[in-house]
Amino acid sequence: MKRARNEVMHKLIYLFLVTLLISACGGEVAEPVERVRAVKTILVADRASGQMRKFPGTVEPVDYSSLSFEVSGLVQEIRANLGDRFEKGQVLAVLDKQSFELNVESARASLSRAQAQFEEKGTAYDREQRIQAQDAGATTQRAVDQARAAFESNRQNVSFSRAQLGLARRDLENTELRAPFDGVVSARHVEAFEEVRRGKPVFDVFIEGAMEAAVSIPENMIGDVYIGLKGEVRLPNRADVVYQAVVSEVGSAATSANAFPVKATITDADEEVRPGMTAELTLLFALDEEGQSGYLVPVQALAPGLARDDRHVFVYDTETSTVRKTAVQGGGLVGNQVIITAGIGPGDVIVVAGVPFLRDGQQVKLLNPSHGG
Repeated sequence: MKRARNEVMHKLIYLFLVTLLISACGGEVAEPVERVRAVKTILVADRASGQMRKFPGTVEPVDYSSLSFEVSGLVQEIRANLGDRFEKGQVLAVLDKQSFELNVESARASLSRAQAQFEEKGTAYDREQRIQAQDAGATTQRAVDQARAAFESNRQNVSFSRAQLGLARRDLENTELRAPFDGVVSARHVEAFEEVRRGKPVFDVFIEGAMEAAVSIPENMIGDVYIGLKGEVRLPNRADVVYQAVVSEVGSAATSANAFPVKATITDADEEVRPGMTAELTLLFALDEEGQSGYLVPVQALAPGLARDDRHVFVYDTETSTVRKTAVQGGGLVGNQVIITAGIGPGDVIVVAGVPFLRDGQQVKLLNPSHGG
């Protein structure tokens, strides 16, 4: 009987402990309070004082050259092909050296003869001077003068022969066409065993990575173009990528259709930007009724997306005190500000500091409460 009571008591204690444990686990856990971040903002109101105009053109290398031999001859070897990369000083092509080596040997032999004659005439001049010094009647002044003239003439012959040898050696060295800089072959104009004349282009080469957009600007707009004007370049085959550019050359004379040649260096060109590609250069000009305008926003207000041209800003919502991640479309640059052509409007409050640390819908507080309305 006593044993049965003990078992009942143990079961009641067990049930009580289980109930207590379940009650503790079922209680609500206090969630950590998120810290409200203070953000710096601007009020969108500064309209871009200009219009964007787009000009078709082509991509060109900034530094390029046509390489040619400095001597004429028969091409014996071609060591570079279209698209090959090379280093400064690398031999790209070689001419047949046989005739040039013979010229060096001939010039060397001529110099040896001239030196021998110079020594001979020098000895004769010394002898005439010695005889005249010992016995003035044993020789004549005319003989001394003739010996001196022959000596000086042969001195000049030695100098001439030495120069000829130098030229022959230089011509021999020039039978090897060497690269003047690190670059890429963009075109090849000759084949092996082809006779080439001095100055005939053999290769067209350029420095890889340094590219520019070459366009034509109408005469009624060329006055607004200046060196240092910033713009953007787009390629048809990569429409989602925007490259930054700055005008580097402005032509002083019009070409066809009364248009002026203008070049803009692409400052962030990558390996996808290649010479000959079609390009579109966007520049900002004075605003008129036809121009596409936008709003000026600091560059640091842009939040990068997954794609290179995927741009967002965080717009402050005055009703909920939160930020809303908003997709925008960008235009050109004006100083350290970007022209936003779509996605925002006048009166919007844009976050301009700490953008990488924000997320869509995050609650924030304004450092400048006047922007909150």
